[in-house]
Amino acid sequence: MPTSENFKDFTLEMLSNALQGTQYRFSAKKMFGEYCIYVADDSAIAPKPIFLLCDETLFVKEHKILQPLLESSPKGFPYPGAKESYILDIDSPQILREVVLTLAPTLPNPKPKKVKENH
Repeated sequence: MPTSENFKDFTLEMLSNALQGTQYRFSAKKMFGEYCIYVADDSAIAPKPIFLLCDETLFVKEHKILQPLLESSPKGFPYPGAKESYILDIDSPQILREVVLTLAPTLPNPKPKKVKENH
């Protein structure tokens, strides 16, 4: 079941509330009926992909830096063929905040898009 726009908006609101008072902002881009959630801060060149929102569930990749924080969290597959990811409790502002504060500074900046040349 694809993620609804209402649930996407709810997720963005929960993330914004959990990170209130920080420099982090969130946005979402629709992809194949699901969403990629992006995080940006005041120094960001471009927003960085941080979460996947699939089947009304918030997923984060199994980054080593998150292991101590999420070792008891459930895991699942965001979509067929994807690697297993942690499932985050969207109703836990503390977990959302800790995951973003831990992970966001370590994420690489997105690679610049290649400019197509017209010949």
